[in-house]
Amino acid sequence: MKSTIKTFAVFVLAFVLFEGCKPKNAYEKITHDPLLFTQMQHELNYVIIYDIFTPPVASRVFAYSNLAAYEVLANEGKHFESLQGKIKDLNNIPAPTAEQKKALDYPLAATVAFLKVGKALTFSQDKMQHITDSVLDVVKQSGIPDNMYTNSVAYGSAVADSIMAWSKKDNYAQTRGARFTVTNLDGHWEPTPPGYFDAVEPKWGTIRTVVMDSVWQIKAPGPIAYSNKPGSPFYQMAKQVYETGIHLDTTQKWIANFWDCNSFKLHVQGHLMFATKAMTPCGHWMEIVGTIAKDKNADFYKTVYSYTGVALGIFDAFIASWNAKYTYDLVRPETFINKYIDPNWKPYLQTPPFPEYNSAHSTISSASAAVLKTIYGNETPFRDSSERNWGWPDRSFPSLDSAAREVSMSRYYGGIHYLPSVWDAYAQGKEIGLLVMSKLLKNYKE
Repeated sequence: MKSTIKTFAVFVLAFVLFEGCKPKNAYEKITHDPLLFTQMQHELNYVIIYDIFTPPVASRVFAYSNLAAYEVLANEGKHFESLQGKIKDLNNIPAPTAEQKKALDYPLAATVAFLKVGKALTFSQDKMQHITDSVLDVVKQSGIPDNMYTNSVAYGSAVADSIMAWSKKDNYAQTRGARFTVTNLDGHWEPTPPGYFDAVEPKWGTIRTVVMDSVWQIKAPGPIAYSNKPGSPFYQMAKQVYETGIHLDTTQKWIANFWDCNSFKLHVQGHLMFATKAMTPCGHWMEIVGTIAKDKNADFYKTVYSYTGVALGIFDAFIASWNAKYTYDLVRPETFINKYIDPNWKPYLQTPPFPEYNSAHSTISSASAAVLKTIYGNETPFRDSSERNWGWPDRSFPSLDSAAREVSMSRYYGGIHYLPSVWDAYAQGKEIGLLVMSKLLKNYKE
């Protein structure tokens, strides 16, 4: 994985020098540039990869960071309203002081708020500080008035502090160190090769939701009845995974790999064992948001709006999916197939360390697509290049829904989910995404 921080700093500096001849409000060429905010998302994504956050935790970082940026812009009142009183317990977001309002660049303040929350929620704070310093250095060189710079940084920081204070009440701290007890009962989850890791984030379903009234508001119907008897519906469902897995074609393998998004993949080669890092599912969709916003020439405000809608949808979708996982505690296809169909079978993708039902990647992807469809329209073609650093060719999609559906099938092709689990998850995520837009983010004004 190649760091882009230094390259980004050089790029922004070159942009500033190029635009420096503009005599009036030249600083806005930097602070109001949506590509700057998109690059910040990208840099945060790569810090999250470096820190090896689990997918649910990554969603929390993106949700709170983007919400901070959103609330700064909401206080300007141009395009959207604050989410205070609409999101659980969210209140006391500070408004700028009368003195700050005299000279305040809201987009700069939003970027500061985003970066400060991102830094607070990640481990590699030195990396986040370097990103922040790079941005602020070029802003200082852009001709921004001193009082506007000072006011903007101060206001963005104040909003970030209020979001961080609110974040501490979401039950996250109480879930740290939680362990899951394996029942060893037939049909229930058990650790899978090659790492046989403990179950990840067993208490994530208790995290405070932001859009749903409760984790049960939009729930999956549950898996079909378990049975290891040949010919039973469950057995046939597992056999379907098995047979598909041994007949994958080149395109199906590409799809599975492209959407794998395994943040910590363990490799075993003889006596050698090593791990590789990759984007989380949340990070993959954050990259897609940036691509679509750029394709649609979205301005700074609509770009922040788009990132925030997707991030909030993903956050609640992970909570809902993880709640289902540990409620149903369902056996993974790999375990069932090895016990009852073929002891030598291996899934194409490495099985993640948590229960099967339902597919979190499917849930968060359909939620993301539902948000973006509401903003830009379903028939929004795009080319996804976010997996280039992992060696996978770009994939093009005629619509957002086609991408979300492909994600669902990728988990089935990979042999890590049963087919009904991905479609139940797809339906659940779609409802969550639509709820985000209908309940929280419906009043965007161009």
